[in-house]
Parts: sequence; structure tokens; C-alpha cells
Amino acid sequence: MKIVGFIVTIVILLIVSLITASSRMKKKNKKLRVEMEMANPLPKEKQHLLAYGANLALYRSESPRILPMKIDNETLKEGLSSYWDISNPEEATQTLEWLLTEGHRAKYDPLLMELKAGQSFTEEEVGKSQECYESAQEAMMKKLSFAKSDFDRVNTIAAWDFDRAVNIARWSYIIGYITEEQAWGYIERAADAGSHFFQSWKDYFISFAFGRAIAYEGYIYDILWNGKELLDEKDSIWNEFSIKRSGTRNKVI
Repeated sequence: MKIVGFIVTIVILLIVSLITASSRMKKKNKKLRVEMEMANPLPKEKQHLLAYGANLALYRSESPRILPMKIDNETLKEGLSSYWDISNPEEATQTLEWLLTEGHRAKYDPLLMELKAGQSFTEEEVGKSQECYESAQEAMMKKLSFAKSDFDRVNTIAAWDFDRAVNIARWSYIIGYITEEQAWGYIERAADAGSHFFQSWKDYFISFAFGRAIAYEGYIYDILWNGKELLDEKDSIWNEFSIKRSGTRNKVI
């Protein structure tokens, strides 16, 4: 019994240490983000545009309020090449146009609707998409206190495309594939589309999470805490700006 008690104590201490280390890392990252924001200030209207790329920015421990990033240019260039097949300006613009005009939503929105209707698929038919979709709902209800009714409003994975478009534009500008003016043009188009498609940031996050689950066939556990920060923390970019933008073009992009 003494041995068991000792093991339990060690396990508890390890868990507490991990939680403490994670909290310290989060505070350190947030401090670094604030320092970069102060060194590279942007007007509020441009910060509002970048809010539509906040999911992926925070996932990469970067600030969602500015264009500059902590990551070095060579690593960023290698990532664009390896994961996006973007190695030059032409490929950057082609990818951005695809994300904004078609994206994964063109292929996977019909599957989302079938899954919402209760249709079941084999792994041969959809890979891990159904499993990850169901896991995503469970995780959001458990960790973010979402209700099933929250999912009823979301009929598209478009946020998965728009959020990535904002970040691809940001990265492509940083490494010189597109100009800053071009980058803001793409970012504004993504923001206008997001403002048109969604009624709340919660809906936007659910759409992004469903996109990751269905199109990427990925579990969402590692984006949940970013979602919690964006939705719950008073000083988050999502709690500063509305999902709706004044003057948004009244058309689907």
C-alpha cells in the first residue's frame, strides 16, 4: 500500500508540474506576443481583418494582431513548400485564389451535411473524417461547454479555408512572394467572406474545427485551448472585434 501511495503521489506531482509548466509557457508566449504587437503596431481596422486568421496564428504561438512573426523566414519558406507546395509567387497566388473561391468547402461541405443528417460511412469511404467529426463535437462540448444546438447553425467548413487564407497571405508576404498590398487584399477578401458566412465567432470556430476534422482528418484537441482563449478571455482579439464588418460586400466570395 505504501508503494501504491508513493506512486500516486509521484503521478500527482508530475501532473501538477506539467500544468504549471504549461501555464508558464502560455504566459511567456502571451508576453512575447504583446511585445511584438507594441513593436509593430497596426490600426484597429487592420487588426480586425487579421482576426479571421486568429485560429491558426495562435496555434503557431504567433500574434493574430500583426503581420510579423517570431519564426525565421527560412523555416517559414520550408513550411510553405513542404505543406502547401508553395515555392514561388505564382503558387502563392494560385493557392490563395483557390482558398478564397473554392477551398476544401467545395468538396467537403456536402459531407458535413450528410454527417449532420446522421448518415454513416465506412473508413474506406471517408477515411477518418466521420470519426474525427464526432470526436470534434464531443471535445467542444466537454472542453468548451458547447451545446449540440451550437453545431446546428454551422453548415460549412468555410472558416477552415478563410482562416488559412489569412495566414497564407501573411506568410507569403513575409518571405517576399507577394507584396504587402497584395497580402492585405487577400486578407480583406477572407475577412469579408467570413463576415458574410457567419453570425458569431463561436460559429467561426466550430466551422474551423469541423474543417480540421473532416478535410484534414485531424483531431482538434490541440486547437481547443486557442479557441477557449479567443472566445473567453476579455482581451482576446475576438472579444474586441465583431464577426461582422461594416461595409462588407453583400456577396459570397
